[in-house]
Amino acid sequence: MSDPLSWSSMLRVLAGLGLVLVVFYLLLRVLKRAQPGLASGRADFRVVASLALSPRERVLLVQVGEQQLLLGAGAQGLRCLHVLPQALEAKPPGSGMPAVPFADWLRKAVASSASSGACSGSSIDPS
Repeated sequence: MSDPLSWSSMLRVLAGLGLVLVVFYLLLRVLKRAQPGLASGRADFRVVASLALSPRERVLLVQVGEQQLLLGAGAQGLRCLHVLPQALEAKPPGSGMPAVPFADWLRKAVASSASSGACSGSSIDPS
């Protein structure tokens, strides 16, 4: 390998390989940008609600156009559980029950335990 011709041919091969890799990378970026609907979310397809049943399983309410689907997502993939006859309104998280600040709940718990005078084994309902 001390022949100068072999070094120049090896450098030419490496330069050609580098050029092919750069062209391949740029081509992938152009194709990724050219795919419709992946970069910007589509308005007619969205997840309305999601509920985790376990670390690997969840239930999804998906809006597709005017129709809503209830999907189960697990280790085996997605499965359509139900097609809803009419769309449900999505509520913001936590809107189902009024939030009770922890300080108010603690004050109520301390007052009720002080008035009873003894510790009972019952749980305290924060609502």
